[in-house]
Amino acid sequence: MRATLAERLKQPGIVVAPGCHDALGARIIEQAGFEAVYMTGNGLSASLIGAPDIGLLSMSEMVERGRAFADAVKIPVIADADTGYGNANNVARTIRAYEAAGVAAIHLEDQVTPKRCGAMAGIALISADEHADKIRAAVAARKDPNLLIIGRSDARIPNGFADALARGRAYARAGADLVLLEMLQSDEEIAEAVRAIDAPLMFNYVDGKAPPLTAPDFERLGVKMMAFPVSSTLAYAQMMTTFVAHIKEAGTTAGAPQCLMSLHDYESVLGKDGYQ
Repeated sequence: MRATLAERLKQPGIVVAPGCHDALGARIIEQAGFEAVYMTGNGLSASLIGAPDIGLLSMSEMVERGRAFADAVKIPVIADADTGYGNANNVARTIRAYEAAGVAAIHLEDQVTPKRCGAMAGIALISADEHADKIRAAVAARKDPNLLIIGRSDARIPNGFADALARGRAYARAGADLVLLEMLQSDEEIAEAVRAIDAPLMFNYVDGKAPPLTAPDFERLGVKMMAFPVSSTLAYAQMMTTFVAHIKEAGTTAGAPQCLMSLHDYESVLGKDGYQ
């Protein structure tokens, strides 16, 4: 899958990777025909421990979920690796663990440890030089050159666009295969980042925070990969809230506002007939 994604990014067009927080979601995304799936750290924090994305999950917890995703699907898995869980030495270990788990790409962000979701207030960053060192450590640690290292900066909101752009350029020079500038605020900023950074650009579409553009719009602006990191988890949370309220009131699942998938279709999603 790593070679598949690396080769795909050399071809025309954008790679759209919806995000999810479990292997079931990954299978549904694959069966819908998407080329890749994104493993969301935000959604994993919510689904595994019922907590916000403030750096509570460990590297081992994230890697094991990445392994589950990679085992469940035959499309590339793009994984959130937070800050790399420490300094450059920790980053090297993180890369080796994710690579062994079978993911195709990981992104490393330039926040302090512990980090927080890029959409939250109060983000604090390490220096661009320190994160560039972490990117270099990541590139050196991988055994498979097709494992894509995505250099991510969360500088746009706390420091402004100019600093985010400068950091993105530095991470590309350090060897990042793609650059992700979190929270870009307009199509003009996106287009400028595509022009200025000597690496393909990835965009995270965070609902309520991203410019109101579609995947074809991002493609026209020159974005090479985009993810919807937390959208499916938001959909799940809304569905569950509505669904359990109905059970509480009606005492039955019959007539629930969210229709249930049939057991037959559910087992089909899981590939039941493929097991003996």
